[in-house]
Amino acid sequence: MKGIKTAGVIGAGVIGSGWIARFLLNGIDVFVYDPSKEAPKYVNKVIDNAERAYKKLLTSSLPKKGALLFLNSIAEVAKSSELIVEAVPERLSIKQSAYTEIESSADKSVLIASSTSGILPSDLQAEMKHPERLLVAHPFNPVYLLPLVEIVGGSKTSKSAIEKASSIFTNIGMFPLHIKKEIPAFIADRLLE
Repeated sequence: MKGIKTAGVIGAGVIGSGWIARFLLNGIDVFVYDPSKEAPKYVNKVIDNAERAYKKLLTSSLPKKGALLFLNSIAEVAKSSELIVEAVPERLSIKQSAYTEIESSADKSVLIASSTSGILPSDLQAEMKHPERLLVAHPFNPVYLLPLVEIVGGSKTSKSAIEKASSIFTNIGMFPLHIKKEIPAFIADRLLE
């Protein structure tokens, strides 16, 4: 499978900003929605940290950096993206509200990957029109530096969505770990207990 040219990120906190940096530094254009006026400043700081780290760690050069664009709504991000990473606060109602807005604008082939660290994907997809495209992509932090991402499907996630997500993440230098059973905590969280 091929990679993507555009990604959307909903929520530009610690995890969302890490995803933004990883996508950008792998040549992917990123569309972002975050209601905070401080989000662009925070995201640019994370991108600077990522670039500094990559310069110290890599012997080869990175692809041409992708473009970064902050948009005014989730719907605008959804219209422009091949993959959408949801990184909003850990409340089911907030996440489901974001999916409703994404589904109202995104093509039904667009994957939605939640970065949740504790909500089951089956619960996340319960209100969706196209639940087969939602999965959890739980990264390790900092996302731009640590290459592991746990992929977990819900009861309605399609096999092709898992395969497509794994291919996309592999193409940006990550190692997807497909967790075949839904559990309330992911590998990284359990290691910290």
